[in-house]
Amino acid sequence: MSLRSLRISGSAALAALLLCFVCATVAHARSKPTPTPSPSPTPVADPAVTKIVRQQFVAWQAGNLNKSLYSPGVQGKLTDAMVNDVSKKLAALGPLIDTVYVGPFYTSDIPPDAHGYIYQMECHAGKVYLLTILDAKGKIATIFFKDKLTTETVEVPASSAPAPEPSPSP
Repeated sequence: MSLRSLRISGSAALAALLLCFVCATVAHARSKPTPTPSPSPTPVADPAVTKIVRQQFVAWQAGNLNKSLYSPGVQGKLTDAMVNDVSKKLAALGPLIDTVYVGPFYTSDIPPDAHGYIYQMECHAGKVYLLTILDAKGKIATIFFKDKLTTETVEVPASSAPAPEPSPSP
């Protein structure tokens, strides 16, 4: 083989290699991307409720509640000892940094004209969930704080019907 044919062969090899690279790049560019699932829509918070939640969280941290904002059924449960105990625990989380609306919550015992809300309260030293129910008058009918959200055990209320007799074992 002469030197000239070697050069042509080398050039041909380089051209073939370049052609393979271009074809692979074009083929890769034409492949369809893996579809990604559509994200769930982010729940939209009611600004008035968010304002109440923020104010109440800070009030609980300070142990300084305005009990007139609570429904009559709750006011009697807000003892000084209970408020002080919860206040110490919430104050240990440090200053409130952000309030994130998680979404609504429902239980069978919420009256139809009341609404439940879940917020995540982000503080300097940790996070806590605040769950609250506002009644039809805008009063706080329930408020509690949780370290994490879990699935609660739901108990069926007792009925007036007698319990069925257990079947005998074989």
